[in-house]
Amino acid sequence: MPAWLEVLLNLSGFAGFVALATRGAPSGDASASGRINTDER
Repeated sequence: MPAWLEVLLNLSGFAGFVALATRGAPSGDASASGRINTDER
């Protein structure tokens, strides 16, 4: 596999991961913190 193809795959994978992480962060963190708070109480 050419080096440029590996770099391209790595960049596209990283971009996809960042997109999913930033899109799901607000709702995911809010629900997770809410669950933790309700479990502690």
